[in-house]
Parts: sequence; structure tokens; C-alpha cells
Amino acid sequence: MDQPEDTDALVRFENITYSYPYSDSRVLSDVNLKLEKGEFVLLAGPSGCGKSTLVRCLNRLVPEISGGKLSGRVIIRGKDLREEKVHKLALEVGMVFQNPETQLFSLTVEDDLAFGPENLGLPGKEILSRVEKSLKAVKLEKLRDHFIFTLSGGEKQRTAIGGNLAMEPEILVLDEPTSDLDPSGTREVLDLLRRLNAEKRITLILIEHKLDEVFELADRMLVMDEGKVILDGKPFDILCREEGKLKKLGIHPPQLIEISRLLGFNCRTSSPPYENILKRLAELLMPSTGELQPESRKEAKPKIPPALCPEESLSHVRIEKLCFRREDGSETLKNVNLDIKYGEFLALLGHNGAGKTTLAGHLMRFHKPSSGRILLNGKNISKYSTAQLSQQIGYLFQNPDSQIFMNSVFEEVRFGLKNLKIPEEEMKKRVNSALEMMELSVYRNRHPQALSRGQRQRLAVASILALEPDLLVLDEPTTGQDRGHIHKFLDKIRELNRLGKTVILISHDMELVAEYAERVIVMKQGEVLLDGPAADVFSSPEELDAAGLIPPLPARLALDLRKQGFDVPGMLTVSELKSFLRAHNVEIRD
Repeated sequence: MDQPEDTDALVRFENITYSYPYSDSRVLSDVNLKLEKGEFVLLAGPSGCGKSTLVRCLNRLVPEISGGKLSGRVIIRGKDLREEKVHKLALEVGMVFQNPETQLFSLTVEDDLAFGPENLGLPGKEILSRVEKSLKAVKLEKLRDHFIFTLSGGEKQRTAIGGNLAMEPEILVLDEPTSDLDPSGTREVLDLLRRLNAEKRITLILIEHKLDEVFELADRMLVMDEGKVILDGKPFDILCREEGKLKKLGIHPPQLIEISRLLGFNCRTSSPPYENILKRLAELLMPSTGELQPESRKEAKPKIPPALCPEESLSHVRIEKLCFRREDGSETLKNVNLDIKYGEFLALLGHNGAGKTTLAGHLMRFHKPSSGRILLNGKNISKYSTAQLSQQIGYLFQNPDSQIFMNSVFEEVRFGLKNLKIPEEEMKKRVNSALEMMELSVYRNRHPQALSRGQRQRLAVASILALEPDLLVLDEPTTGQDRGHIHKFLDKIRELNRLGKTVILISHDMELVAEYAERVIVMKQGEVLLDGPAADVFSSPEELDAAGLIPPLPARLALDLRKQGFDVPGMLTVSELKSFLRAHNVEIRD
């Protein structure tokens, strides 16, 4: 995609081609691109397409830190970056990573924001001034003296952004900054980005797989595939005109656009407000008389049923009066009681810090309960050895690098099987099957650290699946992956579930939970707030709001239609909405 010389552009990529060390394949291939000051650019594409590699060329992390072969030029304000060093470019290009904890160094919020300016050797007065401005920009003035480890995920990410702002960069790059955040934390970060772009005219480059929350913020969208920029334009235009091409790349349109198109709205320049969509649905569903039946006017508040009773089927996991207190005395889990049956597919939801991961970690004995007990297959979990647990439970951590050890993809998947002394032929069969399931066969000889984060996540899952456990605990397994790979992965997990495996999915992605989970458990401050079928839980907006969660768009529409008196069932997905409208002879556009 050649572009004419433009000396006024803030950033120019000229014929950028790059290969990682020990690899002949190109991660970037002849990229030509220009960015203007004050643009808000959304960068999308399938996992491993080169998005993160491209933006790391802006501050010379590629190739100075990564190594490898880079050809072509990156120019900022007419300055060729080949002559620049990484530490100097920190003044011009700020970068926020997926996990904020990788770039938080100090004990308190204020100290962390001062860290960068102090390293520049600035006068104390100037440091204080920058810290004050950054605290105000990220709205953390009241948390300035708080310890970093006490912050929520959203607050940590805002601190990381504040630390970058204190360096006063012209360009701020954010590599999936909301991937580990709950919906309320995501809103905090995106609201901040909107303000920074509007008020300070900072050039923003946002890499993101989840488009629902971000597509309306950006004024430009770039789509990459196989190291090249293949689409460049307005977000609405690309999402509407190029839907077929995007879906082939694993990029699914936001639900707002999907539903708007179903109902006949023109979305090429903007999407209709939620109220307009609701009004159009009501008009389409209104009986020919224009009157609703009186009995249907009543608003029925959904009841949340308790967890399934033990006698209904055998318990795979039973949690009884579980409490956990940390060394500082804080209660992370408070009297948790759950009964999980063989073959269930359940999702565990809640805001950052609600206790989801702590609860799941107790299944692997990562923590010792303060009181209460956990039964696995009717046996107290304390009676299992670590080796026995690893064969019973496959546990995927939030950060895949926490469970990757070997120097090749093949050896990584083989690692656990070798420790269990599985026969060689059986071992090869299981490794090959797991790699094929996770679409990693072509990378079998590659070093894991040469994979994208999404690919490393799939590698960690492949290592677990090779052990053939009966219970899968997946803690944010879709982080860093494009929608196509997410659906393929969760479709495979659903197949395993139908074969009898129990699945516990921890996620912040309400859309995916609505599509795959049969039972949903919502936690708040260490306690179970809601527990029941997904349709019932997502029909409880007040409780979800209290837990910092937002129901999927179809569920919100169904609930609001019921409030208006329409006889509408709980709907969780766009497909369910389509089926409902067709059943009522409503003409829709596919």
C-alpha cells in the first residue's frame, strides 16, 4: 500500500520489513503508512499478523531489544529513527502493554508517575508539575498515596497510562490495554483515552480485538494480515463494507452494528443510538391493533435459581463454606458454597478483585483455605498429591508465560506427558492431536517466545489438553486472541464438554459467556452474588451493575422490551434475536 511522500505527516513507515531472530518468515512485509497528529487509530487483525511488532518499531523495541532483521525506515517529524536509541524515544512515544504490572515499578501511584521524569534528571519542580498534571489527566488524584498492589485492574492500567503521560509523549501506543480488565475497568480506560485524544490531541494507536467498546472512539481503522496493512479507512465504513473479508480474518463486527443492519439502519457513517434500536424493535413487534395484551404488560423480575441440588446429578466439585484471608487480614473469599456437576459448562464472572481467580486457585491448592473445604470426586482435595491433581484438573493461568518452560512448541506440549511417563507413541499422538486442535502444528519447532501472546495462550491450552483432564479451569483463556481463534477454541472446548468434561470459564467477555456457558456464577467482593442459567443471570441488570458487569446487547434489548409489555424470552446472542424475529414473521436483513 504505497503512499506519496508527505513531510507533514507525524509518522511515516517506509517499506518496513522485519523477521524475528532464528526465523526466515516475515512478520512485517513492506509496510507503508503515514499517521497524522491527533489521530485516534484503531489497529486490528488476527493474532500473529504483526500488529504488536509494527508499533514496537516506533520506539525501536524492534529491533533493538527483540533482535532480528529490520529493513526500511520509520520517520517521526522528519527524523529517521535508525539514528535514535530506545531510551530517547520514550520522550516521544509512550507505550502501554496488555498487562500493566509489567511496567509499574514503584510502591505508590504518585511515585510511579514520577519514575520516568526522575530518570530524565528533570528538576524537582518540573517532576512535581508533570506528576500533578498526569494524576489529573487519569483521574487518580485521590489515589496518589495508595500502594500499587491495592489498586484494581482498571486503576493499575490508568496508572501505567499516567506514567507514560508524565513523559509528555506526542504518540501513545496501547497494546490491548483492556484485555485483562472487567467491563467497568474497560470503561475507565476508554473514557480516559477519549479525553486525552479530544483535549490534548495526543496521537493514539490502539491495538484491540474486542471492537464493541472501541470502534466508535477511533477516527481511523487499520486492518493487518500476514504482516501487511490490507484495509485503511473509517471504522464504520470498513466494518460495514468489508464484513465478509473481516470475518475471514476472524474479526467479527460489533453487536451494535450487526443488530442495526438486521433492522435496516444505515451504519456506514455512524451507528444508531440504543434507544433508536429499541424503538425500531418495538415497532416491528407491535401487533396490528397497536395494543399489547394487558397481561403481558406486567414486568416479571427474573428469579435466580440456586445452584443445582446434589441429588439431581453427581457432584464433580463441591465447595463448602470456603473462606480465605490474606496475611494482611483482608477476606478474599467469604463463606462460598457451590456444587458443580459432572459435565457442566459454567462461567465465573465478577469485577477485577472479586475473588474469581482466588476461588479457582483453591481447586489446585495454590492457596490454603482459612476455613471450609473442597471435595473433588467426593474426596477432600487436601488428600490429592500435586501430580494427582494435575491429571484431574487442567488449569490455564491468565498469563500464559507463567506455564511455558521449554524451547520449542512441541517440547512444551510434551513436557507434562514426559513427567507422567506416558509411553512414547502415545505421547506423540497426544501432542500432535493437541497442536492440531489449537492450530499450532505449523509452529511445532518454533520457540514459544517467538509466538504472539494469543498463540502462546493456545500453546498453554494445548499442553493442558494433552494431559486429558476431566475438569478444565480456564482463567481468561481468550486474552490476546482474535475472534476467529476464540470461537474455534471455545467450539473445541464445547465439544470436550459434550463428551463429559466439566468446564469452568473465568472471563470478562460477556458476549462469549452468553454464547457458550450454560450456567453463570457472579462474584462480588469474595461472595457469590448470582448463580443460575445464563439467560436468568443476564436478565438481572441491577445485580450485574453492582458487580461492575454489563449484559450483552441482545439481553438488554430483551429486558427493555419486556418492560414495555412485550412477551419476549431472554435472548443472549444476535443469533437468538434473529431466530426470535423470524419466528414472529419480522422481516430482517441478513
